Formats: sequence, structure tokens, C-alpha cells
Amino acid sequence: MNLPRRALVLVLAPLVLSGCNRFGQAMTAHTDVLARAAGHELRIDEAARILAGNPQIPAEPQVVQALADLWVDYTLLATAAAEDTALGMVNLDRMLQPQREAMILRQLADRVLRPDTAITEEQLRQRWATDGPGGEIRARHILLRIPPDATPAQRDSVRRLAEQLRGQVAGGADFAALARRHSADPGSAAQGGDLGFFGRGRMVQPFEDAAFAAQPGQVTPVVESPFGFHVIRVEERRQPELGEQREEFRQYLVQRAGQEAEQAFVDSVAANSSLAVRPGAAAAVREIAAQPDARLRGRAGERALASYRGGELTAGEVADLIRQQPDLQAAIPQAQDEQLESMVKQMAQRELLLREASTRGVVVSPAETEAMRGSAREGIRGLLTNTGISGTRAPKGEARKAAVESQVKGIVTGAVAGTRQVPPLGPLSAALRDSYKPEVNTAAIPRVVSKVTELRAAQPAPPMGGQMPQQMPQQAPQQMPQPAPAPPQP
Repeated sequence: MNLPRRALVLVLAPLVLSGCNRFGQAMTAHTDVLARAAGHELRIDEAARILAGNPQIPAEPQVVQALADLWVDYTLLATAAAEDTALGMVNLDRMLQPQREAMILRQLADRVLRPDTAITEEQLRQRWATDGPGGEIRARHILLRIPPDATPAQRDSVRRLAEQLRGQVAGGADFAALARRHSADPGSAAQGGDLGFFGRGRMVQPFEDAAFAAQPGQVTPVVESPFGFHVIRVEERRQPELGEQREEFRQYLVQRAGQEAEQAFVDSVAANSSLAVRPGAAAAVREIAAQPDARLRGRAGERALASYRGGELTAGEVADLIRQQPDLQAAIPQAQDEQLESMVKQMAQRELLLREASTRGVVVSPAETEAMRGSAREGIRGLLTNTGISGTRAPKGEARKAAVESQVKGIVTGAVAGTRQVPPLGPLSAALRDSYKPEVNTAAIPRVVSKVTELRAAQPAPPMGGQMPQQMPQQAPQQMPQPAPAPPQP
């Protein structure tokens, strides 16, 4: 069971990224450099040549950033392996901190959570009727669209009309007639708003949540979705027989009870500590994510992002988290403000839970710590083998430098061309970056984009294939409620 370590991302209020000026000055003398790591450089022309070779990879700033991060990570890994095949300079305890904290939270959950898992046959059948897999509902809706450039007053006017229509429907008015007259969904409006039967996962989330929470004959509160305001009435429910799925569904309910108990405990800890997220969180986290390796010093690093009784969440902790989890850096630009603010709250809740665990004496034993270290060492050895990075200590000087650059070039070009799978380094990346202090020249990214475009225009396109140098987050498309086929007329 996972206490709230889900999608942990943080923010800070408007900040000054300490060290950026020195970084800019250092790069001024090398304006043709995209990134620097452990004495090695990735030049703009070389980065552009790598990306230009795969026409399926778009020439976009986030792609160049991903390439620079990939190059930095594997340059540091190859350098560390050349210096010491055991990677003795890596701070394993720092690298394992997220895993150690996850173990503490699991132990805390085992100690404090006592969910009610006794489920009678009658309760099982009742929950199957409402929550069982494969259940479907038939509903009608009236959609009122909001103009893309609507003013707040216009938006309120559309909302008021939706509330008026809901009141009429709840009072017994003919839903089908109102849908034909008012609904902006042309497919279902012609059928009186009838959407037919549909299961979970078919509609946008706000629509689905409201519809499945209602019983036949009920009209939901007005629902807002990306398509506009909806007035929804559930007509029917149908559910397959419980049958052979009885025990599997019982186990699902037991797991659900545990999750609900977990959330209740988390909420109580947060409420008792007066947890509050500071304003401006969403904009600030995007700023810090743009330069995760910039060092926050002094007041910038100590700035509070969220506060709670007896403590606060600081900007320095935000930077640490993003360095430990590079995937978060890629996801942040696509996230909504509400999502980022929720992530800040979850991170602060996590700090509170760790404090609660300490108060209750929950610790990781020396034996468990050593087991984690051993597993990490084994994982590093496997990574070096699987990526083809030499396990033999290289000679010093230019020979070592050349060996590292040859290894990294093969890894990076292979990843971009799609001829090899390159795993992300995760917490190991953060530990290596802490040791070597790499730099990415974000000011050079637009120049790489322009150079890639120029190179592709001047050369024939190579065979199609290949993948992004680092996986980019994809947003699942949202589905507009679709009407069912017209019902037969009596």
C-alpha cells in the first residue's frame, strides 16, 4: 500500500536561481556548447547532427533538452565507471533516500491503518450493483457550450441557463424536448439527448463521475467538462451477474477499504497540522523545473512553498526532488495549475507522514539498509553491463576521455536512431549530478533547433524509425459523450 508518494512534484514561490549568473558567464566563452559534464562537452553542431538523423523526432526545445539530459547522465555514468568500476564516489544513502522513505511509509501504514474488511453477502451484492466491473448506464444529457473567448459574465450566463434547465428537468419537464431545443451536441440532441448505454472510461472524467454516482431517474448537479456545461439524467443501469467473479470482487473491495482508510489517515494528519500551500505554486514549479540543476542557495533555497504546524516545505527540497526524478521535469510543462498545486500538497503531506513515522518510532533497520545498498550495487553492475559501458578501469588522461566519449556517442546516437533501448538512470542520475555538477546551456537550445531544421532541409531523409531520446509524457485524448443509435419507435 502506497501512502502519498504518488506523483510527487513541488513548487516554490517566485525565486532567484542561485548560480545561474556564474553558469551564464562560464558558457559565454563557449557559446557553441550545449552541455558540459565531467570535463566533456556536447557542442551545438554535434547535438544537431544527432537529432537531424531521425526525421521522426521533432525539432523542438523539449527534445533538445531531453537529448542534453541523456548525454549528461551517460557521460557522468561512463566517467564514474572509468574512474572506479564500483562507482565508489556515488553516495548510495543519498541515492536510496526515496526507497528508504517509501519503506518507512509502508511500515507506518501497517502500524496505524485498521480498515474494516468484513463484507457480508448483502454488502457484496450491493457494491457489485454500483461498482462492479462491466457495469453500464444509459443516460441523457443537454450540452451547453462555452465560447472559447467567453468573458466571465458570458460564462456565468451559460451556467445559469444550465441550472435553469436542470430545474425544469428535475421538476418533470420533458427532457427529450429540452435536449432537442437547447443541446449543442448535434448527435444526441436529435435523439432527445440519449447517449445509450456506456461503461466507465468512455466519457470525460467529470461527466463519468457524475453519471455513475446517480441512480436511475436522478438528475445530476450541473457538470462542467472541457466541452461545456452538462445537464445529465440517468435512465437505466445494467450489470452482469456476480457469478464466478465473487471472490475477486471481494478482494477488490478489501483493497478499496484499505485505500480509503489510508486517505482518511492522510487527510487527518494534514488537517491537524494546518497544512497550506503558498500562492503562486504552479508558476514557480515550472520555473524551477526549467533549470533543475541550478543550485538554490541562501534565502532562495530556504523559501517556504507550503507550511504546516512546526515546519515548512522549502525550495531546496523542490530542487532535490526534481533532480532525483527526471521524468517529473518533462511532465511539468504539460501539467495544469491545479495538478501542480495538488502535487505540492501531496509532497507536504509526505513530509508530515515522515514526521509522524518518526514520532511513532518507525525506522529502517540496519539490516534493511544494507540489503538496499546491496541491491543498488547489483543494479548498477547490471546497468553497466546492459548499456555496454566498460567495466574495466580506463587509463587516465586523453585515452580515458576518448573512451568515455566513444561509449556515450554510441549510446546517445543509438537511442535517437531507435537501434537501442536506453534506460533512465532515475535516482542514480541525481547522485552522479551531485558529485560532478554538470551544466546544460539552455540559451543554446534554440540554436540547436534551428540547426536541426537546416540540416534536415539540406539532406535526403533517412529511413523512418527511431524514438525520442527520452520518453515524453502523453495526454490521453478526452472523449466527447457520443449518442447511441436511435431507439426504435413504438
